Amino acid sequence: MATQSTSNNTAPRAVLLLPIAYVLHLAEEWFGGLSLWTMAVLGYELSLERFIIINAIAFPIFVTGALAAVYDSRIAWFGTSFAALLGLNGVLHTFGTLAYGRLMPGTITGLLIYIPLSVIVLRSAASRFSTIVLVRSIWLGVLLHGLVALLAFL
Repeated sequence: MATQSTSNNTAPRAVLLLPIAYVLHLAEEWFGGLSLWTMAVLGYELSLERFIIINAIAFPIFVTGALAAVYDSRIAWFGTSFAALLGLNGVLHTFGTLAYGRLMPGTITGLLIYIPLSVIVLRSAASRFSTIVLVRSIWLGVLLHGLVALLAFL
């Protein structure tokens, strides 16, 4: 009978919760009216079409990457990148709400799910990966968040 490898170089299993958190966050943004919030507060509308296109591309990548990170040590760093991206997004939603004094759709899931789950994944990753792998994968998550922001508002 074969046993599953429990190599410490794979991503923590909590990475598998990140796509679920992503769906909950998208639902909050969609039903909370992120498009209207961006227009009212920023003066620029993140169109519903652009929102759908960005997330229709990103979601399958994240699901596939999360699964691969947990089951393939060669791509385990992706879970850290994904956690960093979502954690940063949660922080930025919170700052957006505080800065403009108007609840930004996505803040509730950002605060209650993204940030705590990202901290769990990042703390676990810190004990699994070398410092250089950890730092590079976090920076990739930050850069990917920047890319998504550029695509959303260009």
